[in-house]
Amino acid sequence: MGIRSPLSRKTLARITLRVAGVVLLSAGFSYLYAVSALQAQAKQELQKYITERGQRESSRFQLAQSNLALLQQRFLIELKQPVSPNLDIEFNQVFLPWNDRTLRNFPQKRSIQGFDTLRYPTASVGRTEQGGKTPITAELQHRAMTAYKLVGSYGAAWTKQFADLYYVSPENVNINYWRGIPLALTSPSELYQPKEEYFYVADPVHNPSRSNAWTGVYLDPSVNIWMVSAILPVYQGDRFLGILGHDIVLTDLLEKTLNDRQLGTTNMLFRADGRLVAHPDRMKEIQAAQGQLAIERIADPHLQRIFQQVKNAPEVTHVIDNSQDHEFIAVTQLKGPDWYFVTIYPKSLLAGSAWTTAQFVLVSGLSALIIEIFLIAAVLRQQIATPLQQLTEASQQWASGNFEIQLDASRPDELGDLAGAFNSMASQLKTSFDQLENVNAALADRVAELQKTVCMLHQTQAQVVQSEKMSALGNLVAGIAHEINNPLSFLNGSIKHAQDYIQDLLNHLGLYQKHYPIAGAVIQNHAEDIDLEFLIEDLPKLLGSMTGATDRLKGISLSLRNFSRADAEYKVSANLQEGLDSTLLILKYRLQAHDHRPEIKVLRDYGELPPIACFPGQLNQVFMNILANAIDALEESHQTLSLTEVQSHPPQIKIRTRVKDNRVQIIIADNGAGIPEDLKERIFDHLFTTKDVGKGTGLGLAIAQQIIVEKHSGAIGVTSEVSKGTEFIIELPV
Repeated sequence: MGIRSPLSRKTLARITLRVAGVVLLSAGFSYLYAVSALQAQAKQELQKYITERGQRESSRFQLAQSNLALLQQRFLIELKQPVSPNLDIEFNQVFLPWNDRTLRNFPQKRSIQGFDTLRYPTASVGRTEQGGKTPITAELQHRAMTAYKLVGSYGAAWTKQFADLYYVSPENVNINYWRGIPLALTSPSELYQPKEEYFYVADPVHNPSRSNAWTGVYLDPSVNIWMVSAILPVYQGDRFLGILGHDIVLTDLLEKTLNDRQLGTTNMLFRADGRLVAHPDRMKEIQAAQGQLAIERIADPHLQRIFQQVKNAPEVTHVIDNSQDHEFIAVTQLKGPDWYFVTIYPKSLLAGSAWTTAQFVLVSGLSALIIEIFLIAAVLRQQIATPLQQLTEASQQWASGNFEIQLDASRPDELGDLAGAFNSMASQLKTSFDQLENVNAALADRVAELQKTVCMLHQTQAQVVQSEKMSALGNLVAGIAHEINNPLSFLNGSIKHAQDYIQDLLNHLGLYQKHYPIAGAVIQNHAEDIDLEFLIEDLPKLLGSMTGATDRLKGISLSLRNFSRADAEYKVSANLQEGLDSTLLILKYRLQAHDHRPEIKVLRDYGELPPIACFPGQLNQVFMNILANAIDALEESHQTLSLTEVQSHPPQIKIRTRVKDNRVQIIIADNGAGIPEDLKERIFDHLFTTKDVGKGTGLGLAIAQQIIVEKHSGAIGVTSEVSKGTEFIIELPV
């Protein structure tokens, strides 16, 4: 520091010792205060957190109970309605006998996969507890049909929130709506459901209060998912009619319990009887025990202490100070299944934060002490060393191009004059550099605009070239169709007259043969030479074949004109399927078999499409590009296949049309080599192509996308899988 006086050194040492003592005391008091404040804050935040979690996690269970109460009320109202006079017929139409002495709502000989679980519940009348047939009474029929209709209606409405909805009667009748799972059709014939937990937890013996009941956690064998069931008994007066139930999938709840937690804390779930539902370290044990793992049977004193303190807590939602294990236990009771949601908050988290605060106070104090010592020493050299050092640093900054530094020029001495001269020079240099940067920025903007303009010109030029090519092709095809159509019209009209003339001649010849049956030798010989009988028989057939040929040529001419039709300034109503057929006719020669591959089969799956307002010629151009690309892909993929592979994987193009969500869909799919994933996102880019040089321009799909999206407010997409094929989906508004 440049301080050589012993008195100065002693003074600095004494100041250092005293300030260091104050800093250490402040750090100690800060640590104690921080621990106390953080504990109070942590308990308050835990109370808020556990309250919100309890409300959020209880909502699904409360909704299940509300649904079942609503369905119970509706069920009892429907049972009071008059019984249908055709009840027996209706029941027998739904419940069909199976060979295992059960009744189920699907024919036994048909494949269960054909059952529509989206529209109907599955239903069964199981066997008695002794294995015999269940007696069917009129009252049971009425109750079963009522439950069948209600479970089907409400189950479809509630399927998004709950796995299923069901009714089970004491007579072993089961009505279950579970989308995608035909449960009542696949259940074992020996299953007697009144003995299952989801039934007996709500029967009069186990639930005399007739309140909502809940099963334990279980792994459903039908879908291999952890669930819990909400059960509500149904009584008509004092008569027990059965139970209504929801199965609730616990996947999200278990995952949120274990993973959605505060940093450093642990969440768990357990029932009021001590059975664990979710624990971050014991999920495998819980699953192995089928949800029956009790805390009391686990050799974990810490977990047992948590369970006892939670059970002894005076409030439903509470934060417990577990001083023995140095932690806070936040607990809330979930409404419905009587579960406890528990969060363990180690106090070590608070100690770490408090120690961090104390460290900050200590480091800040020591830093302040060091700064004070250096400030005292700096006063001795402030007048000379600091200004010169500032001038040196400013010179280095200006040399590197930083002109923002301004020196203090207020000193009334030579150093002040020098600082003023440096500031003036820096200002002039900064002005010059700013002007140069402005010129460079303007030049860069101009270059960017020119590049953008050039890119737009290239794109416009390519689109014009492609449009001119399609226009020339359309004019050529239209001219050919017109030239073909004129002689065809003549031939088609002339053949009809020729048929009439020849028929008149044949009739006239028949009159001669009838009135002059004995012809002269010359006439007889000539008739044999020309085979007159065969000629009379075959000539009308020949004329009919000529008529069919001209009709076919007229159809081809019409298809060519449809394809080449010019678009007007405004959209016109057109049939898209006619455009597809016309395009396929143009490409027919490319679909035929040749030396390198067999014929490409075109499968048409046309739906009922309404005419839509569009530019038909432009849409034909889109169809032409996509179909031509599909043919190219099939030819390229079959060049590498063996004869056996070609025979087992014949080339084909499938075209489907349909109306979906008020939009027309045209789907064109091939079974070629497909498009790699890294190229699929670029196929609509301008000038991008995967074909060899000279075989593709990269314009077809880019223009197709422009026509569909910009001209018709539609959408075009592609899905592809390597070695499987490619599918283009075009959507147009109706």
